[in-house]
Amino acid sequence: MSEVRINSLIFDQGIVSITHADREEATGMPERSDAPPPDVGARAQLDILLQKPSMDSRLGLFLRPDIENRDLLAPARFSAALGRVLENLRQAAKKEADASPRSRVLNRAVRLLNEESDLRGLVQMYRSALYQG
Repeated sequence: MSEVRINSLIFDQGIVSITHADREEATGMPERSDAPPPDVGARAQLDILLQKPSMDSRLGLFLRPDIENRDLLAPARFSAALGRVLENLRQAAKKEADASPRSRVLNRAVRLLNEESDLRGLVQMYRSALYQG
């Protein structure tokens, strides 16, 4: 068999050497707070080629909201925006102290966002417990 070389790989011998990138050049993993949103993640190209669009995927694309600022979906920015919205809703609910339908809607929105933030805190606590082992 003739000797075929591609960089440091010789097919009749195997891997001859392993080279490492400089640690200064290596970017590593992004911080958890700067991670991209899950729907932006990379998909395998073979899946893209072989997967035919179904009615569910077409409906999903049609129903997906248009987001002007996709950076807002990063976990840290989303959490900060959620906190600002909750505070604004609390202030608006305090201004509407009567029993009007608007006041009930604002109070319900505040209650739901409070539950959401409590659940997010609980998830964070469980995640930290898992990381600690």
